[in-house]
Amino acid sequence: MLSIFLDTNVVIDIISRREPYYHTSVKLMPLLMEDKVRFIIAECSMANLFYFSYDTYKVENASAKLLTFVSACEIAHGGKDMILNALNSAFKDKEDALQYFTALNTKAEYFITRNTGDYKHAIHSLPVYTPAQFAHLIDSKSL
Repeated sequence: MLSIFLDTNVVIDIISRREPYYHTSVKLMPLLMEDKVRFIIAECSMANLFYFSYDTYKVENASAKLLTFVSACEIAHGGKDMILNALNSAFKDKEDALQYFTALNTKAEYFITRNTGDYKHAIHSLPVYTPAQFAHLIDSKSL
């Protein structure tokens, strides 16, 4: 089973059905339902997911959708070391850095985000893909 770390933007695209991103992000869900992957999200993403779901996008049935999605995921705790790594990193966006270093700490195999350009400082052991790129990669591997 592959370990997939999801950036906050991918999760909110799925939960809020945010267009035009929903259709590519939701393609990840069958992999989860078929037990081919496990999703990991950062605990630090939860505040953003709450804010976007309830305040920004006013997602209908936000609590139920968040409960369902979060129940299907592993929640990764960053902690002080991940915060220090993020602050000392070359990442311009420190929130992205915090998610990436948290993902590295979980030993995730892939990092999925809609904004791959924000992860120029990613390392080879944790490659960064968009949902569409990852779906294409998985299709080519016949997972």
